[in-house]
Amino acid sequence: MNWNEPFDLGGLRVPNRVLLSPLAGVSDAPFRRICQDLGAGLTYIEMLSAAGMAHQTRKTDELVARDAAEPILGAQITGPSPEILAEGARLLMERDLPVDTLDINMGCPVKKIVSRGCGSAIVRDPAMAGEMVRAAKAAVNVPVTAKIRIGFTKNHLTVEPVCEALGAAGAEMVIIHGRTRDDTYGDAVQYDQIRKGFDAVDRAAGGKKIWKIGNGNVFDVESARKMAEETGCDGVLISRGSLGNPWVFRQILENDETQPTVGEWEDVLLRHIDYHCAFYGEGHYAAIRFRKHLLWYVKGYPGAKAAKPELSVMESMGAIRERIRAFAAALPADLHRYPDMEERKRAAEADPKFEMDRDHDRGVEHYEE
Repeated sequence: MNWNEPFDLGGLRVPNRVLLSPLAGVSDAPFRRICQDLGAGLTYIEMLSAAGMAHQTRKTDELVARDAAEPILGAQITGPSPEILAEGARLLMERDLPVDTLDINMGCPVKKIVSRGCGSAIVRDPAMAGEMVRAAKAAVNVPVTAKIRIGFTKNHLTVEPVCEALGAAGAEMVIIHGRTRDDTYGDAVQYDQIRKGFDAVDRAAGGKKIWKIGNGNVFDVESARKMAEETGCDGVLISRGSLGNPWVFRQILENDETQPTVGEWEDVLLRHIDYHCAFYGEGHYAAIRFRKHLLWYVKGYPGAKAAKPELSVMESMGAIRERIRAFAAALPADLHRYPDMEERKRAAEADPKFEMDRDHDRGVEHYEE
């Protein structure tokens, strides 16, 4: 797999095949920019509610804001019906800095999304999945893609009929997460089901190239290679592997597992802080939003565990800068992060915030078929 090979998503040239997932509560403009700096070929605004696009709120404005420095940008949207989805997509494209491609979320597992017929609820109905793509394509003039799960429950795997519907509807790219809606991160990624989905896409495409992107447990060079070998994907979408670790894009692109030194780590983190302050300001609100990034960034260095209680309550971006400089100064500048690679793998495979969010908001028992 040549991860550095560009590809054309409709009329959009994507510079490489290592993409950043739209991550709820994470994928704001500052985070996207630092991942772009480290090589992410395409990044996304986090999932938007099509029904909510008509409301002009601070939260919506922050979610859809695009920095002028972002070279290309996608957005992800979900809705309960083709009509509502299309209207939300149209309103999104009327923004001052519209996005370059639109992904339809058919994979979000959380209860409040699924109960509205959005997110992973859509994969229960392959025909509906296809109609969602058709409606979005009729509403916007950018490439339309879809991100799905392999099924709603372990006993209801729909990846093949859904992918056939997406291919027939003209999706430009299909991203498959190799778990069902009721799986947790402890469940294995089902690479064989991802491959079956990709085969179904190709069957339905009628000779047209539809790009196939694998997602799930891609944390490093080794796991990216495994995704490619097991599924035949054209590229990978990075999710949890990017948290506090924008270097993952460069590592995969360069086929080099070398972890950043303290000096490199400090430079990138301070740049991320600069982007964050330019977007949110220097005060308490900005600091609250950045705390989770701090906790992810410090993993892998001596003293990280002792520093976390203080980092989790910092009140200003100025104080955060000072603390990061002091943290870095206490370590050798040439010390590499995660000197124990097994520790790196364990850290990547378990993220307490995401596990907690999913455990408290899944409600699978209400939707079993």
